[in-house]
Amino acid sequence: MTPRRNEDTYAAIDLGSNSFHLVVAQRQHGELRFVDRIREMVRLGGGLDRRGYLDMEVQQRAIECLARFGQRLRGIPAGNIRAVGTQTLRRMRHSSAFLMVAETALGCPVDIIAGREEARLIYLGVSQGVSGHDDRRLVIDIGGGSTEMVIGEGLEPLELESLQFGCVSLTRWYFGSGKLSRRKFDKAKRAVLAEMQELQVRYRQLGWASAIGSSGTIRAIAGICQARGWCEETITADALNQLVRETLAFKTIDAVNLPTLSDRRHPVFIGGLVMLSACFDALGIDRLRVSPFALREGVLHDLLGRLEHRDPRAKTVDAFMARYGVDPAQVARVRNVALAAFEGIDDGDFNTTALRDILGWAAGLHETGLGVSHSHYQVHSGYLVAESDMAGFSQQEQQFLATLVRHHRREIPGKYAAGLPARLHEPLRRLLFCLRFAAILCRTRDDTALPRFEASRDGHRVTVDFEPEWAMGHPLTLADLEQERVQLRVPGIDLDISLGLVRNSGA
Repeated sequence: MTPRRNEDTYAAIDLGSNSFHLVVAQRQHGELRFVDRIREMVRLGGGLDRRGYLDMEVQQRAIECLARFGQRLRGIPAGNIRAVGTQTLRRMRHSSAFLMVAETALGCPVDIIAGREEARLIYLGVSQGVSGHDDRRLVIDIGGGSTEMVIGEGLEPLELESLQFGCVSLTRWYFGSGKLSRRKFDKAKRAVLAEMQELQVRYRQLGWASAIGSSGTIRAIAGICQARGWCEETITADALNQLVRETLAFKTIDAVNLPTLSDRRHPVFIGGLVMLSACFDALGIDRLRVSPFALREGVLHDLLGRLEHRDPRAKTVDAFMARYGVDPAQVARVRNVALAAFEGIDDGDFNTTALRDILGWAAGLHETGLGVSHSHYQVHSGYLVAESDMAGFSQQEQQFLATLVRHHRREIPGKYAAGLPARLHEPLRRLLFCLRFAAILCRTRDDTALPRFEASRDGHRVTVDFEPEWAMGHPLTLADLEQERVQLRVPGIDLDISLGLVRNSGA
């Protein structure tokens, strides 16, 4: 029996370096009510070697976990689910091969997010627990492969950073033998403090009224300190120092015996303790509140924002356009023509709303490179989109967008889609046609020169009908479209130009 689809049910999956998390929530009376949480300690980061290759045993453990998650996701609308991958997937070589299997097991795409985007989502998740309070706050999240630190006010982050140290990586790098000592601890801590030198100046200057910690590592530290009676609801600097001393009294990781420390957290606890101790010292933290919320809650609330037209990606694109002085009138022309072409060739095979959004943003960004140089400006546009911090976008979305912008004019290379997962190749092919077609028709930057047209698609053949009267007065545009037929053969599109559109037909 097919499960009933619940339009008010949402799910977020966090593929962390230490553990995988799944949260399921229902929308009731305008608010999210969490109805299920699943966490499995996969230790993905522990299976990644320094060259970026994943151990097969760990890979199998991850896939089995995702298959279990996939069962729980059945019946939830695909548009109500989002899965994200963090530091280990960012570091993984040939991650596309792993993702192909992982996405099949999970039953939905996995977005790899950049460190600062991870920080933004963590801050969004933690801030849900203190909503209504607009004081400036510092949020620290110690993951398996990275640590995110954010200063923000209300729901708006002001400073975002992601350090390439986490409880798994620090434990592996500095305590790989399993032995504990003050010398090893101090060496690991110095490495973290060295990376935080520039950050600590900016963060201390900006300041904050309260500090909040999230993630399993910080909750584990809080639990031990409370069990020992060193602190109550918050982790204090004195309590943390006492915990460091007690932990280093043991000679090996295996020998560590601390109250409330779970078997799952035990093997990587020392790395998390190093990280939090360094954060306290570098930032001068006196006490740290502990939040039950983290990345997955942030992903869930961000997903709702996308569905309810509060998409941070739109704000990011608007900021880019303003920063690089993009002509809004030309953006509007290109966007309107591109979307009209898309309407003609779309068959609903893919998420139409998502593709329309991406196409509209590509139109907004395609001329950002003009702020660098007019010559080959599409190359500069692609570079700016690919290499900038773009809040709200996953790495795949950003690369997809950069590819569209980079190749919206001139030659299309044979490997134009290199680096993108195979599931995105066909959507890219279709949007690339729409954007390039719009750029040709809008070349004169004149609204009165834009024609009425009808676009349709049959497999890889795209047909565009124009009015004969318009065609007679625009030989340059027709010549450009003839040249475009040659370029579009690279992505496998056969463009057919027809002059059979009559005046009283639909546009």
